[in-house]
Amino acid sequence: MKLLKVIVAAVVLSFIISIIGSIMAYTPHLDRDPDVYYPTIVESFIYGVIYITPVLIILSIGSFVVYSSLRKNRRLPKWGKVIVSLGVAIGLGIIISFALSEERKTNDIYLIPEGYEGDVFAFYNVKGAPEVEKEDGYEVHKINEKGYYATGTKDLDYGTVTDKYFYVDDKGHRTPIDNKCVSIFGTGGTTLEDNVDIIYTGFKLRKNNCSEEFSMEAQNEDGNVQMINDILKKYYNMEPQLF
Repeated sequence: MKLLKVIVAAVVLSFIISIIGSIMAYTPHLDRDPDVYYPTIVESFIYGVIYITPVLIILSIGSFVVYSSLRKNRRLPKWGKVIVSLGVAIGLGIIISFALSEERKTNDIYLIPEGYEGDVFAFYNVKGAPEVEKEDGYEVHKINEKGYYATGTKDLDYGTVTDKYFYVDDKGHRTPIDNKCVSIFGTGGTTLEDNVDIIYTGFKLRKNNCSEEFSMEAQNEDGNVQMINDILKKYYNMEPQLF
């Protein structure tokens, strides 16, 4: 019965944390960029509950088991047992955090036509587009002459950016691109009627004047409008929707 109370307390705490986090992460409509998907407070709350609740339950059960095992130890005062139990829970939390952070990497390869310069995008959840291919644990994005790649894969990978960039010539030979020539946009999405819900990520690519400063600059991603319209026409048989 006591274990059940501990689990319920963990669930309640996860709800509280998720509510606070969703409110803090909410972006007002006036501050939003065009053509970028922003989750609602309800969506952020649901995501928070899904990810936080299992972790808190595991930590609470671990803490409860340790505390129960120490109850027969008369040499250790009650407050000492509580501290040891909390210490174990915090240790488990750190281990779980490291484990999750280790798994969350983007691991993408971008194959770009030789000589291309400008905006580069990868569009996910495109109806009828091929599934993304993989190479040694990396997802391969074969960028076309217009600067984009479209795939039917539902969603992209999130986490630490571990991407690799290559120029590719007509014979398929790859030339590595310096990361200083790449300035990342981040992620976004475009939702339209007829169940069109496209997710994208991208970056601005330079051939010359590459620098650490350029790679860190905030870039304007309006260049994807024509690309999205091209995708709508090719895969959805729709006229241009974005201008």
